[in-house]
Amino acid sequence: MNFEIAIDIGGTFTDLYVRDNTGKADSFKVPSTPTDPTDGFLDACEKAAEAYGLALDTFLSKTDRIVHGTTIATNAIIEGEVDTTALITTAGFRDILSLREGGNRSPYEWEEPWPEPYVPRWLTFEVPERITPEGEMVEELDEQAVRDVIAEISENDAVDAVAVSLLWAHVNPEHEQRIGSLLDELAPEIEYSLSHRVNPIIREYRRTSSTAINASLFGPISEYLATLDDRLTEAGFNGEPLIISANGGVMHADEIARTPIWSVDSGPTVLPVAAQHFVESELERDNIIAVDMGGTSLDMSTVTDGTISRTREAEVGNDTLGIEKVDVKSIGSGGGSIAWVDDGGLLRVGPQSAGADPGPVCYGNGGTKPTVTDAAVVLGYLNEEHILGGDMTIDSEAAAAAIDAEIADVLGIETHEAAYAIYTTATQDMVNGIKGVTVERGIDPRNYVMAGGGGALGMHAVQLARELRIDDILLPSDAGVISSIGGLMSDIQRDFSGSYVTTSSDFDHDAVNSLLSSLEAKTSEFFDRSDIAERNRSIDFYVEARYPHQVWELEIELPDSTLEAGDERSLADRFHQVHEDTYGFRMDQEVEFLYWRVDATGATADLITQTPAAGAPRGAVSDARTEDRVAFFDAIETAAPAFRADGLVSGHSLSGPAFVDGKNTTVVLPPDSDLRVTEHGNYHISP
Repeated sequence: MNFEIAIDIGGTFTDLYVRDNTGKADSFKVPSTPTDPTDGFLDACEKAAEAYGLALDTFLSKTDRIVHGTTIATNAIIEGEVDTTALITTAGFRDILSLREGGNRSPYEWEEPWPEPYVPRWLTFEVPERITPEGEMVEELDEQAVRDVIAEISENDAVDAVAVSLLWAHVNPEHEQRIGSLLDELAPEIEYSLSHRVNPIIREYRRTSSTAINASLFGPISEYLATLDDRLTEAGFNGEPLIISANGGVMHADEIARTPIWSVDSGPTVLPVAAQHFVESELERDNIIAVDMGGTSLDMSTVTDGTISRTREAEVGNDTLGIEKVDVKSIGSGGGSIAWVDDGGLLRVGPQSAGADPGPVCYGNGGTKPTVTDAAVVLGYLNEEHILGGDMTIDSEAAAAAIDAEIADVLGIETHEAAYAIYTTATQDMVNGIKGVTVERGIDPRNYVMAGGGGALGMHAVQLARELRIDDILLPSDAGVISSIGGLMSDIQRDFSGSYVTTSSDFDHDAVNSLLSSLEAKTSEFFDRSDIAERNRSIDFYVEARYPHQVWELEIELPDSTLEAGDERSLADRFHQVHEDTYGFRMDQEVEFLYWRVDATGATADLITQTPAAGAPRGAVSDARTEDRVAFFDAIETAAPAFRADGLVSGHSLSGPAFVDGKNTTVVLPPDSDLRVTEHGNYHISP
């Protein structure tokens, strides 16, 4: 028997999803290990190996593929644990990272400080050179000035990396390439990034920001991947792990090491991939709100008409990422989010989190601040003997005492009232977050299916759907490890993009086709590096366009890699329709085309959810019933039956109030909600 596994390291738990070569799957959770994430990685592998009755080295030697989602890059940026990076830019543009795109984020907050640039001004160097927007040479590169700058950088022992972002280098990269050659010659020990390779787009700040971020991540990512590879090899794995990337696919580790910015948000970006697969296969719906509630945060994304939302607006810390990635928004609402009372006497939940160490009070690891999970324990939503399959002991008395001390006594209410207030406050915070990615963008949640998972989503899903007036929820039976599931469902993928401005009224076919041809050549090189067989290769072409004088663009798909005379009219028609679908109107104007992108996809494996149950349900629903739990719904004490998830099969149905206790998550069904087990053993809930 051989295996494929996906491991996603979160702030509280490390999730593992395993599938054998018969299509059967299982999932496991272990506490994350912040001091050394590879410990949690191998702990999860050890737990899976034990479940199959194998030693760790035997299990890993039988593992054909490992897919890994990691927050190393994101955490390094937020915590400032990145490489010290210098920036080389065109003379006169030293302040590009300081000025950003103009204006403070909160213009009416006079006391809010202007955000610090990603690379400090004292490490930003100017070199004389100038190229026009058309790529013509105005001023040759002053090579002596470059040599002097490199010498100054080399003398600073603190500098580990260099970002090079010159004006209009995405049109003509000649000067950036020369600076790269001089860095190779004069400072071979220093890693560097060139903007025309990292993110060749028009907007100067975004191109520079992504280049600086990429350069600063060489050290943390290379160190982590090297450590992981060494420990996996020592433990018995013979291959190279695939890393979940920002575009919703996976890449080989050495490809991520080349361009580490693609590892930012690794993990959450495959959430909509998994949600889309389950909803389309089970309900034949293609409008989806994908939600993942873990221990630290709530991740949210959307799928509209079968298309996963992407964005260039993504930020990490205080800086714009710049690259186009899967659009996933996160807020500080998770099972480990800490409840507190502010100076005005109002209850707040998060964004602070108890994390993995010490974790919620009920885990008994030294936590003292009450969390959403502690509230769920006090409300009776969780089986105290069943969390993590019974591997974790829950201290409900400690959870109640913490809620009393920090919330109930302060507000002058009973323990269960305080717990329910924590639960509903967290739920409302999540409702507001979901509205931010739906209602505020013109999306009506009532027309969408809610799908996803995470260890804590099952406790809140019905209440979220009711607040948003969503009629259908689909939770995988292994919802607790949703991002890991998405990892195994994802193909090897890489985007290549370039900039060239042309219009529908004066379309430059030769220049556009030349650019698309060069991007297609890069995809072939990527496929060759990644050892993707010809039969598994596919390429899609896109362009971002706008009406003249608009600030932002909309994306449309191209019919082919070569555009013939007249194709620009059909592209313009598509843009008009997309604009009308997005904003509710179209304009009788020409269309500007700016960014051209090629998506390279290498198919990895067939997608399998779970083996469908054959025929009628095996046994009655009552056979899966384990106990009656006393719980609070709308702060009213109620006795409700609990059921073992592994005892429910296709065709079974439940009505709330009830609980479904899975190994890695609990589904809470409040009164007047219904659950049906689908053909593939997943949960279709009508709230």
